[in-house]
Amino acid sequence: MERIGTVIEDKGETAIVRLRRHLSCKNCGRCGGLLGAEDRREHYVEASNPIRARRGQSVIVEMDDRQALFIAFMLYLVPLAGLVAGIFLGLKFASVFGWESTRELVAAGAGLLLMALIFSGISLWDRRVKKSGRYRPVITALGQEEGSPAEAEN
Repeated sequence: MERIGTVIEDKGETAIVRLRRHLSCKNCGRCGGLLGAEDRREHYVEASNPIRARRGQSVIVEMDDRQALFIAFMLYLVPLAGLVAGIFLGLKFASVFGWESTRELVAAGAGLLLMALIFSGISLWDRRVKKSGRYRPVITALGQEEGSPAEAEN
């Protein structure tokens, strides 16, 4: 996956990059859209900076597609699976203890509890991953300068 952005802060080995919205998500509305808040329209990432791009420079940021899919899987599907598994475990738990009148409530509570535990685990995993830099995007090249004809197409 390749995106174009602008370095807004140079931290030596890493840089904070403001990514431009991709053409395919221009007006979908999920992250601010036309009527949404301006601060939700921009995306910021911390990227490895092996080329030593400086503040204000346009850059190309790349991330391995498999890594992006794995992160999406961890953030969306694993908690959802935990919710479903927790609901089924809650139903079984309520049946074993004879709580038939509150069976659905116990199932919902167990599902939410398991999902919260999984989110806590993901949060701990995220801290370790940030330190290692394993899933960090990489600035691979300088991009087109601001206002250039090539930028108008994106």
